[in-house]
Amino acid sequence: MPLMQKAVTPAVSAAILDHGYDRVSGFVLRAEDVRFATTAELLFEAHGLGFPGSPFRVDAPSVDLLRFPTSGQLRFEDAVGGTDDSSRRSTGGPFLDRPPFTGLGFQAVHGEVVPQFWLMHTRVPAGTELLRVHADGTTTMLARFTDVGHGWQPEGGDAVPGPALSRFVGLIARWRGEYLAADVLADGGVVVASEIEPEPSLDGFTVAPGGRWRREVPRDEVTELFELVVTATWDGLPVRVVDQWTGEDGEPVARVSYTGHDADLAESHRLEKLDAAVYEATVPMSALRLVTPGQLVPDEWAATTA
Repeated sequence: MPLMQKAVTPAVSAAILDHGYDRVSGFVLRAEDVRFATTAELLFEAHGLGFPGSPFRVDAPSVDLLRFPTSGQLRFEDAVGGTDDSSRRSTGGPFLDRPPFTGLGFQAVHGEVVPQFWLMHTRVPAGTELLRVHADGTTTMLARFTDVGHGWQPEGGDAVPGPALSRFVGLIARWRGEYLAADVLADGGVVVASEIEPEPSLDGFTVAPGGRWRREVPRDEVTELFELVVTATWDGLPVRVVDQWTGEDGEPVARVSYTGHDADLAESHRLEKLDAAVYEATVPMSALRLVTPGQLVPDEWAATTA
């Protein structure tokens, strides 16, 4: 199972360490393809961090990375397209983005060809690590995401209480008739988690250091395993709903992630640019159209669905 990695902005890194932020999206690389990038400067080039509005600097003292296993529910797309309509048409890919994005599906870095992928917004999988690579090539482990029950464990510090669990991202397991946030572990077992104490019939839960109720269950007791994917359009743009809550006026509010891959359109609609090719917005639920719920069931887990 190959490891993937993503350079994360200072804001995301701080959100992980301070608030247990547990999401990932945008351009990613296979870790093995950038083994040569052992310094902050080389990572800046390999990950194409010099995009317009970038919070990264080529002379920065460090770059923070998420490194994570390729869990079954993660959805990657080849980063093929162009920097304008003409180059996008020539490649036939869906992406229109800003240099140093090439649209060729790879970056050429110091004589190496580095395939580039785009990852749909989701929760980080169990086993994810947050690393800091310094200008001199040394690496510091900052935190580990054990699983959805434990959340983030900073190196040498206390567990970070995670944000409210969203049913719109990350795996969900049906166990003993209840739907719970879940992760599949490397040994095939399943972790289920809840923010409140489960019913007595769901025995065996313990409180993790971060405050969530957690239990490991045998895989054969899980009757469904999927990620909920709710798509919609907002202002004519295709989006995925990634969170929902009630606003101060009592009306439902949604956080949406743009899935159309066109930076010109995203910016003309004034979406918030969080990273290269990552655009999101907070909108009233009533403004969404063509809302379509679906289940993403990885092929290797389809047999568990009943």
